Amino acid sequence: MAESLKLSREEIIICYKEDVERLLKFLPWLEKTSGGVSSGIYSGEGIENSSMAVPVYDSTLLGFIKEIRTTDFMNRNYVYTYSRYRIRTAKDELRVIDACSLQEISVIGDILSKYVLRGDVKGAVWSEGVSNGVYLALLLKLKDLMDIRNPRA
Repeated sequence: MAESLKLSREEIIICYKEDVERLLKFLPWLEKTSGGVSSGIYSGEGIENSSMAVPVYDSTLLGFIKEIRTTDFMNRNYVYTYSRYRIRTAKDELRVIDACSLQEISVIGDILSKYVLRGDVKGAVWSEGVSNGVYLALLLKLKDLMDIRNPRA
């Protein structure tokens, strides 16, 4: 019975192709900034003396997060994937991303969901995805999975 619920490769590609294409427009930016800093603290006009520190995020990063929210990758139950695959650190996330197949594309979505949803509470999490290379690894894996499965004319 579980076998009948599995989608074929072509069905998975149809479901996710448009979302992946929209996210891949951020690939050049991620290749350039991955491993670096994509946020800072606003310090204009001596504000640090009289006010609380205010984080400032790269506008491309915010656009990327906004785009992820519109995809079918978003899943509020991502914690179950983290438990099932024993994901605790960014190194674990990279290990799982590397091992994902097209049939496990929802795992990639769950990792994206973690960064987006936790970032809603603690904005620094959005930047962590850039600095630890997880966003870049996710997009490269998605690109690889979609390209491999598409027959070339």
